[in-house]
Amino acid sequence: MRKILVVDDECLLLSIVSRMLSKDGYEVDQATNMAEARNKISVNNYIVIITDMNMPDTQGSQIVKTLKQIKSNIEIIVITEYGTLDKAVDCLRAGAVDFIVKPIKRKQLQDAVVKTIQKKEISHENILLRGLNEMKDKFLTLVSHELRTPLTLIFGYLTILQRQSFNFSEEQMSLLNIIMKSSKKLIDLVNNIQTITQAGSGEINLHLQSIHPNKLISDVLSEIKTSLLDRKLNIHLDKEVELELFDGDRIRLYQCISELVQNAVRNTKDGGEIILGARKEGEYIVFYVKDNGIGIPEEEQGKIFEPFYEIADVELHTTSRSRFGGGGMGIGLPLVKRVAEAHSGTICFDSKSGEGTCVEILLPVGRKSVANGFEDKLGD
Repeated sequence: MRKILVVDDECLLLSIVSRMLSKDGYEVDQATNMAEARNKISVNNYIVIITDMNMPDTQGSQIVKTLKQIKSNIEIIVITEYGTLDKAVDCLRAGAVDFIVKPIKRKQLQDAVVKTIQKKEISHENILLRGLNEMKDKFLTLVSHELRTPLTLIFGYLTILQRQSFNFSEEQMSLLNIIMKSSKKLIDLVNNIQTITQAGSGEINLHLQSIHPNKLISDVLSEIKTSLLDRKLNIHLDKEVELELFDGDRIRLYQCISELVQNAVRNTKDGGEIILGARKEGEYIVFYVKDNGIGIPEEEQGKIFEPFYEIADVELHTTSRSRFGGGGMGIGLPLVKRVAEAHSGTICFDSKSGEGTCVEILLPVGRKSVANGFEDKLGD
């Protein structure tokens, strides 16, 4: 049962407040002085303390400070009079959450208590969520670390086998290629998870080099097309615009654009169109991928950059990168956002359900790229 302590040296007021709270279903304790209040607080867990601001043995904000010394996380509501509102403000500064004014009205008391309890519950939930997030980050870090070494070894030995493929039959070679492709996919997944966790703590390392925007998107398209032989999609480059070189992490940006294209492929039905392009917009190089696919429902749009959030029903989950409706791990768009931000850039999108989506990566030219606590001058 929710327990409240009422502290007041006036027996009539003490009785009135206690009766009001009891009618609302709270269990009420009483104290007529600060010594009694301190004793009860030290041995009980109260969801709220309601105390008069003028007690014989302690006055004003000192009451709040005294009670907070016993339990720092207790929530305190003070009772004041119209002529002492300035002292009530001092109590709020000392750590009280609210005040109620004499003569006390039931509605005022109810609202103050409910608001205080809600604040306490939200604070408790936030602490739990922070703890869960820390556990999740540690788990992902451990998983990516523990998987990386064996996967690297597996892929390395598979590469050795591939060099000796002249000894293999056609069927054996086909199986080897499947295993290598699956191993590479797992390595990419582990790398993506590591990037997400690094980004959360501001530790993305960028390896900057000169990049030609049109060459970058052309290379992405060439690779993607080889995995789309079973799809009837019109996927092509937009009208090419002459663009200058800029400095960025080519591997990470290649990965980002590839992620956007794969998202478009999974969300565009056969017969649809996907366009890749790059343009200059002020001081930014803008990479974009647009499609006329199923779009993103409006109610989902605020969540798509959250790590491991998937719009698709997880019960129908598939890891296909090319099949319509195929799902992923929910790390593609968060990864793109983190990498763009590491380049001091941003990501934006426009989507309408049933009409398609356009996602843009905006990267500054000649500005600073911030990652892992250091700054690299772009465009030097």
